Amino acid sequence: MLVLFLTYYSTKWLSTKTNLTMKSKYINIVDKIMLGQNKFLAIAEICNKYYVLSITERSIKIIKELDDFQPIPDIKPENNVEFNNILNKFLKR
Repeated sequence: MLVLFLTYYSTKWLSTKTNLTMKSKYINIVDKIMLGQNKFLAIAEICNKYYVLSITERSIKIIKELDDFQPIPDIKPENNVEFNNILNKFLKR
């Protein structure tokens, strides 16, 4: 149980440290999909404009500017079970 507890909180701590270094004021990757090994298509928001990007191991190219793009807000399902709740139930036993 101690290992699970330490693993949970250490990964949570590491994720907050990683997010701080990877955030940008002007660029946000809205969505991305892997097409193959080291090949992605991504939608990026850059200065309130949206672009489709081609990302490979050697280059990043703007394929097209999306004029009328509206991102879909993140909706969490009501039956979403978080790891913290499961861990707490397990620790109570």
